[in-house]
Amino acid sequence: MSRSALFIARFCSSAWIGAAVLFVVVGIREITLGDFDATIEDRLVALRFPAFYFTGVTLVALSWLGAFWAGQETELTQRRRLIALGALLAVSIVMALDYFWIYVPLSGMMVPPGQRKPVSFTRFHEAAKYVNLLGLTLCFAASVALNWPNSKT
Repeated sequence: MSRSALFIARFCSSAWIGAAVLFVVVGIREITLGDFDATIEDRLVALRFPAFYFTGVTLVALSWLGAFWAGQETELTQRRRLIALGALLAVSIVMALDYFWIYVPLSGMMVPPGQRKPVSFTRFHEAAKYVNLLGLTLCFAASVALNWPNSKT
């Protein structure tokens, strides 16, 4: 059981890093190279971000549960397990704050799609970039803690 839990923790934390990076790369390419008007860009945000948060919450939660249940696994030291659990908990908190305090207000600024954005839009968008980078960095730290080879094995 603990070995399977460790696999889930490792897989899900690594998967979220890859998914989040791909999401950002695709999003940037769509905006910079897509030649979309403001209405289409706003609609893409409304379509993509709920899936982004759902995927992130699911993978981070599964990774946390896996790390929790991997308590008896000898491949994972207690220190690295606690680091992973703490970092994944922090990722969850950052994602919740991002969703409720940044994404929800931002998405409200895009209704109806294509309308002129208020001045505060840029401030919220900049905050979103840094908050998401923080979450991704914390998840990376958790993934390193979970995946780092044990010197005793």
